[in-house]
Amino acid sequence: MLIFSLLMLGSSKCFADDSLFQEARRLQREGQFDEAISAYRNYLTGTTRKENMTDDKFATYTDALVQLMNTFQSKGEPVECISVLQEVFMSSPLLQDEFLRDFHSVMGYALSRTEDMSKAEEVTLKALTLPLHRATPERYFRDYAYAAAVFYSNPEYQDEVVEWCHEALIQAKACRNTSGQQWVMSMLGNLYKRNGDLNGALELYQQSLDDSRSREDELGVLNSLSSLTDLFLYWDIPEYADMYASEAVKVEIGMKQKNPMVSAQTYINKGRALYQLGKEDSVSFYIGQARELCESLPYNSGMVDIDLLSSDIICLERVTRQGTAANRAKAYHSLAQIYLENGQEKDAEIMLDSLQTILNHNDSPINVLHIDYKPILDHYLKKDNHIKVRQYVELMIHEQQAFKERGINYNLVEAIVELQTGNKLQELKIVQLKHANQRLWLLNITVLSLIIIAVVVILLIYQNRRHKIQMRHADDRHAYLLQKLNQSNLEKEKIAQEVNEFLKDKDNRQELETLTPHVLKESGETKFRQCFELLYPLFLHRLREKVPSVTRREELLSMLIALHQDNKEIADLLAIAPRSVLMLRHRFRQKIGMNTDVSLENFIEDLLRI
Repeated sequence: MLIFSLLMLGSSKCFADDSLFQEARRLQREGQFDEAISAYRNYLTGTTRKENMTDDKFATYTDALVQLMNTFQSKGEPVECISVLQEVFMSSPLLQDEFLRDFHSVMGYALSRTEDMSKAEEVTLKALTLPLHRATPERYFRDYAYAAAVFYSNPEYQDEVVEWCHEALIQAKACRNTSGQQWVMSMLGNLYKRNGDLNGALELYQQSLDDSRSREDELGVLNSLSSLTDLFLYWDIPEYADMYASEAVKVEIGMKQKNPMVSAQTYINKGRALYQLGKEDSVSFYIGQARELCESLPYNSGMVDIDLLSSDIICLERVTRQGTAANRAKAYHSLAQIYLENGQEKDAEIMLDSLQTILNHNDSPINVLHIDYKPILDHYLKKDNHIKVRQYVELMIHEQQAFKERGINYNLVEAIVELQTGNKLQELKIVQLKHANQRLWLLNITVLSLIIIAVVVILLIYQNRRHKIQMRHADDRHAYLLQKLNQSNLEKEKIAQEVNEFLKDKDNRQELETLTPHVLKESGETKFRQCFELLYPLFLHRLREKVPSVTRREELLSMLIALHQDNKEIADLLAIAPRSVLMLRHRFRQKIGMNTDVSLENFIEDLLRI
């Protein structure tokens, strides 16, 4: 360490020695991140004059700034990265002058990694307005790529993100190092995919695959095949996803220099494709390969996808805490199925309630989940929970409609792939037969076109017949469920009439109000909610209208306050500490946006009087 410190100290001259940058890169590649960060800081602050600075030194200096940020990302310390970048900026006259745009571009992207998106967007927009001294295609590519990444999830800037991706790809054509090109193509492809432009995404990923193959870039080929696999999995077309996933596995096996993260994702995609094809017996092998690779990566990257494909309760519960909204929804559904099969009905209902919450409150639509509705509907019909039955019938109808759209997408993919294949074959024929007889060439093209048209027509007819059969079965099932639902509604109306007659008696209603809080402790939340809704049928509906983001625990708090329970009684009924009740009340008030001069009890009373 003493020798290393002397090296750092000796490098602080008017121009930092390039060997210090190379040393920092070596330390970074070897995983000695703290030492690499110190080296990059000394290199950036050690260069203080721009006179006689060559173009190569200019490029090295900007690269050091980017690598400093990348090292912090590798350490998993995005917040500390911001502090160090600010310190380096204050200590470097060059960053405040010649490299001002470079600094803002890197800082904007670094801020986005801390999820301070408003600040990240502000800094990034400013970077694009600043002059770029000694402009190079690499630096323009970096600026547009970072801008696209920062605004990627902002719905108001989607057109600009597409434009920045295109600009970055134009600049990439003039770059010596095109390592970030696939990252941008992946972003652009995801935008096309998200906007329903299947053809645009497919062409982009196919172009990326062809470019990587022409450069003999094995890692690029693997990334492109992974993007194509993910595209077809997103559109619920596992047959094509499995085809590209199999090709990716072959490439990964033959690679000389492997990237563990990319290799792990390759096996995960293969497992996902097999899972969607219903070949669960084959999934375990690929998931085992992926798990072995992921466990050697920082923060167990990719483990959520692996856990989701397993049938282990512990793994699925881990997904519910760490996964995306779509993955958490799938995990809740899988856990509910397991609990229903094991007779753990209360646990199953908790999972199903969580699933409903995600589906109803997620900002962006979630892919088709392939929910097995029969055991869920049978459970709630047995419980006479008609509200839940209606909700899942509506969800089933919505999913059936999604399946119709998926069928259309499948036909569209078939047509696009067949058309692209036909175009490539046609180009090959032109090259091979350009000196051949013109009449023979035209005849071959005509026959080929007729074959393609015949194949497409046959596939369309087959798919159309298959979907008609599926829809006929779905309609029959729908009619059966509606009949059951109508019968249940008649029973519910009869019960409701008897309850209303009972509640007309003031003494009976007061007795029910007194007993209701104890139902929560003695019979559970479901029974408590049923009793409460008999007393106040419209209360929860009004509460959810006023506070759309209200949680299950906050609903319970509101119901107990409506039943005149004090904090101590609420703590006892919810099995929590009285201090936790106070904290729950405080957070609920903040969510409602109540003034300090208005009590939560008054808010509840107003809802009861509406």
